[in-house]
Parts: sequence; structure tokens; C-alpha cells
Amino acid sequence: MKRVATLLGILAGALTLACSTLTTAVDYDHTVNWSQFHTFALAEGTKDPETFTQKRIEDGITQSLQSKGWTVATSNPDVVVYSHVVLSSEKQWNATSMGGFGYRGWGGMGGGMATATQTNIPIGTIIVDMVNPKTKEMIWRGTAQDQVSGTGADRGQVQQAMQELFKNFPPGSGKS
Repeated sequence: MKRVATLLGILAGALTLACSTLTTAVDYDHTVNWSQFHTFALAEGTKDPETFTQKRIEDGITQSLQSKGWTVATSNPDVVVYSHVVLSSEKQWNATSMGGFGYRGWGGMGGGMATATQTNIPIGTIIVDMVNPKTKEMIWRGTAQDQVSGTGADRGQVQQAMQELFKNFPPGSGKS
């Protein structure tokens, strides 16, 4: 019986991880005339501790902006783009019980067992900030958050996050 409960717990965990939990949000300065921006440069923000994941993030930003007609500038960019990575974890509690039947007040059989297990779910957040270097003001921010594995298997998640963040970029363009 204990093996069945363990297998069900593993199966539930696998199904939870298989479902995408990606959430994204975008906000921007609604007074900015986006048609004035055509070039960008990446600048160092808060890097992911894994260099290959950081490279995927930077490549995703570059590819997304280039697909919108923007070009990389080596000097005097119209916009400076910073990426930040925040790694955290959320606690998840799973409880299982078995045994016990009847109604205790009228001679039924009580008893049984219950167990609770805690699982730490690793969460990764990518924040992309765009700053106008002339005014030094942030003009756009996108955030993407999802469960991460920490094993390098998150490559597709980074690509999906970039696609979601930039799917309606630039603001007011009517492009999707």
C-alpha cells in the first residue's frame, strides 16, 4: 500500500511539472513614442548563475528584438536592455491518509494514518528592463516566471518566455 501511495505521489509531481506554469506580465511607459527607437544594446543586469542559461536569455532578447526590426548597436543605442534573473523556491505540501472507517461515536472503528510531505519547487523569474539612455528612465518591463529544473532542461522555457514577453512588442504596434 505504501508503494502505491509513493507511486501516486511521484506521478502527481511529474504531471505538475509537465504542465506549463509560465506566467508573464508586461508594462511600459504609455507616453513614449516607440517609433523613435530602432537600435538596442544589452547591458549587464543580475545574471543567472548558469552561464549557458544567461546566454540563452540574452540570445532570446536579441532574436526577439531583431525579429521586430530592431538592430544591435555597438555605440549610442536608442534603448539599453537589462536582464535580471531571480531564483527562489516555493513550498508545496502533499498529504495522504489511509485507514479508519465507520463512525467512532457509535462503535465504529477509528484509527488510520496520515502523512504529509513538503516539496520545494524551484521557481525562476526573468525580468527584462528597457531604459532610454538619454533620459535614464525605464520605458518597458517584462517579467516571466515558471518552475525550473536546475538541470539545463529549461532551454525551451527560456525560448517560450521570450516569445511571450515580446509577442506584442513594441507597444501600440498592433502586431501580434
